[in-house]
Order: sequence, then structure tokens, then C-alpha cells
Amino acid sequence: MDPVTALRRIAYLLEADRAPTYRVAAFRRAAAIIAALDPVELDRRIVTGSLTGLKGIGDTTAAVIAAAARGEV
Repeated sequence: MDPVTALRRIAYLLEADRAPTYRVAAFRRAAAIIAALDPVELDRRIVTGSLTGLKGIGDTTAAVIAAAARGEV
């Protein structure tokens, strides 16, 4: 599963589980940020561990992105 799809799916599942709105919004915002990135830049940030340097990407969303990119999600 690609990282954008994984983030959107988590947002959907959180929303369905009635999680706080800010959590759902955080995953959707992270998906939008990653979708707008050049794939080469995304790969570079995953390899260097610098995803959290992007405004709107926190530790949890960065972990999801990296795991999805490795095919773990």
C-alpha cells in the first residue's frame, strides 16, 4: 500500500471509530502533504529519516509513511 493510501485509510478508520477530529485531520493533512511531494524527495526523506521536518508530519504519521513505503502496512 502506498503511503498516501495508508494515511487516508487510517483517517477513515479513525473517523469511523469516532476518534477526535484533530487526529483524523492530522492523517488527512499528512496524506495531502505527501501526495504533493516529488516521489524522489519522498524517498530521500524516508531514507534520511527527515519526514518530520515537513510541517504537518509528526512522529506517528512519519512512521506510517515509512512503514507503508517498505510494504509493511
